Amino acid sequence: MTEDKQNSSKTSENNQHWSEGREKIGGYYGIRLMLFFYDYGGSTIFKLCLYPVMFFYYLFSKKQRDISKDFLLQVERIRAKKGLPQVHYSSFTHFMSFGSMLIDKINAWRGNIHLYREAVFMEDSEEVFYAYEKESRGKILLCSHLGNVDALRALGTKKDTRAPEVYSVFFTKNAQNFNNILRAVSNDAQLNIIATDSIGPDTALKLSEIIENKGMIAIVGDRTPVKENSQKKSASAKLKEPERVCEVDFLGRKAYLPQGAFILASLLKCPVQCLFALKNEKTGKIEIFCRDLFEEVKLPRKNKEDALKEYVQKYAELLEYFALRYPYQWFNFFEFFRK
Repeated sequence: MTEDKQNSSKTSENNQHWSEGREKIGGYYGIRLMLFFYDYGGSTIFKLCLYPVMFFYYLFSKKQRDISKDFLLQVERIRAKKGLPQVHYSSFTHFMSFGSMLIDKINAWRGNIHLYREAVFMEDSEEVFYAYEKESRGKILLCSHLGNVDALRALGTKKDTRAPEVYSVFFTKNAQNFNNILRAVSNDAQLNIIATDSIGPDTALKLSEIIENKGMIAIVGDRTPVKENSQKKSASAKLKEPERVCEVDFLGRKAYLPQGAFILASLLKCPVQCLFALKNEKTGKIEIFCRDLFEEVKLPRKNKEDALKEYVQKYAELLEYFALRYPYQWFNFFEFFRK
């Protein structure tokens, strides 16, 4: 009986939605601690303090440590299958990359990261991104927790930056805590944030107006929003279940990715691009990649689910492409793969 309970507990933990996990790394108090070092010691002291702080998290965040090791091991396996140069990845370096991302996030919001200096477009990404200037309507920017796209959001708020009006949609059941983190970094970090649990008629109308006015809507495609399931449960014991998702192939395993961004794109009838801001460990620069994903998302009534899966799978393949090349930039420290 005890063994059954233990197995049941493990299964429940593996099936836990990301929003239910404490995800110790980078929570509100972690951000506040980082900001304390930054504000009272400057960038140099901040960097010196980063090592012991992240080492502390590494020692006492066993679940996140195991998730990191599992992810990096899977990356090594897939890189070998694809004939990419073999690299042995370190979980602690993964944690340190997360800490470095926090430094970049703070620096970006406080005006210390500049486009074309610390952040640079790669390949034809600049041309692809600014193509909107020739269009009559806006587009959706599909982002992820691979890299530091929030640093680009900060760059886009600068008055001297050639940038469109970008509105970021955040699906969160912890909006208050999220807003507290943004306020702690910078008051500007709350600009153009649309925090919601789901896209209702009012939100859809607002998003439609943004697109019609040549604005952009940034939305992450690697974390699912949640819905409350209160059937046969008390109000204090509600279950969190993922919203509509597609099962996709990602790094040789199965994973769930949300359909929301693609359904939204089909309703708004606008193009979809993928945007990544990935730190180059050697140069220290943030490398910006912008790729056209879909000119339009069309979902026929017949076989709608199959069509959705094709769209989501294509996004998963692009996400995998960059994850294999920038694995330390993967900041999903929760059970991402299906068990």
